[in-house]
Amino acid sequence: MSDTLRALAPAKLNLTLRVLSRRPDGFHELESLVIRLAWGDEVSVRRTLSGQLTLDVDDPATPADDTNLVMRAGRLLAEHGGITAGAHIILRKRIPPGTGLGGASSDAATTLRLLNRLWELGLDTDELVRLATRLGSDVPLFFHRPACILRGRGEQVEDLDVRLAGHVVLVLPPVACSTPAVYAEWDCLNAHPHRPDLRAVIAALGCPAELMAMSFNDLEPAACRVAPLLAELTSRIREATGLAVRMTGSGAAFFRVFSTHAAATRFAQRVAEIVPVRTVVTAPAHDG
Repeated sequence: MSDTLRALAPAKLNLTLRVLSRRPDGFHELESLVIRLAWGDEVSVRRTLSGQLTLDVDDPATPADDTNLVMRAGRLLAEHGGITAGAHIILRKRIPPGTGLGGASSDAATTLRLLNRLWELGLDTDELVRLATRLGSDVPLFFHRPACILRGRGEQVEDLDVRLAGHVVLVLPPVACSTPAVYAEWDCLNAHPHRPDLRAVIAALGCPAELMAMSFNDLEPAACRVAPLLAELTSRIREATGLAVRMTGSGAAFFRVFSTHAAATRFAQRVAEIVPVRTVVTAPAHDG
């Protein structure tokens, strides 16, 4: 076994997000079609002789202490496996926080997977998922297929044997959305618009234009009220390009899917010219 292991911590994308109701525990009942992307953060783990668990992050805005979900994942796994050996974790951030792309959850899931190998614990996927559930509702999905349906708080995952066709443009505004604030605003709006049947959306995964016409996110109006800049940016993008973008998660990132890499690149360049945002062109993740 190598003393250093490295892996992509992929971003996730909510192609649809339906908020069904507010639960008695204060959380919300969801149904969401989710894919993973071939882009995200990078996590490395290195065996150490100190017996300590340490973290180095290249983003000064991201904490490197026990408030980081990566450290919590490492300590949880060490406790579960009775590990006294040390590890140094290096986190290279590409996914901005507060964008609805699942960066922290993906980092934690990737850390569990890598440390399980580094420490030779031999835990199977089901055991890792049980640990992941203790870290957060979104963490378990990163142990599943690249396309899946989330239900409940997001902890109920149904794998899909399908794949999104095309190329994805991510639009990353210079703002972050507070998930609790967005859900609180949704509670105030209390809107339940008609939405396409999820089976029809899944059937459109091979046709980006059709998919974008059916993609939806119930939290988008609430996020635009919490962060009005988002509504302004999306309006300017649509006016300048004739194409709409859709929000992922509770914001603040947006996306659009294209059939070709060339079309995705042209759109990303045009968006970056007209609004102060970062754009990323990527693809859906494969299994493995």
